[in-house]
Amino acid sequence: MRALIASFAIIAAASTLAAAADPLSTLNGSEWGFPDAGDAYIQFREKEVAGFSGCNRFFGSYSFVGSELTFGPLVSTRMACSADKMEAERKILQFLEATKAAGATHTVLTLKDGTGAVLATLNRRDFD
Repeated sequence: MRALIASFAIIAAASTLAAAADPLSTLNGSEWGFPDAGDAYIQFREKEVAGFSGCNRFFGSYSFVGSELTFGPLVSTRMACSADKMEAERKILQFLEATKAAGATHTVLTLKDGTGAVLATLNRRDFD
């Protein structure tokens, strides 16, 4: 009986560690910054994203199953900014549209296209 209880304790601990070790399982409630785009960021909420792409704010939906991550449709405000900010924003929105998968550590989120090529690497902003 003690062996059975010990086995259950080990299984419970292992499943808790596995869940804690998978940063992608905790996208909900997280915020990630685009390091090459100033103060641009994306926040994940339950099935929704919102963020700032360097000039305008955007929001929309996302789907995350396994390591597959897709965004859309996304909508954004339409303010005009400097040419460099508009170019950075265009790239961010293209990255999000092309994203089909993701990989993560607790502090880095990597967006990937359908072939596995890296589109963007984001840094976690809300990580304690």
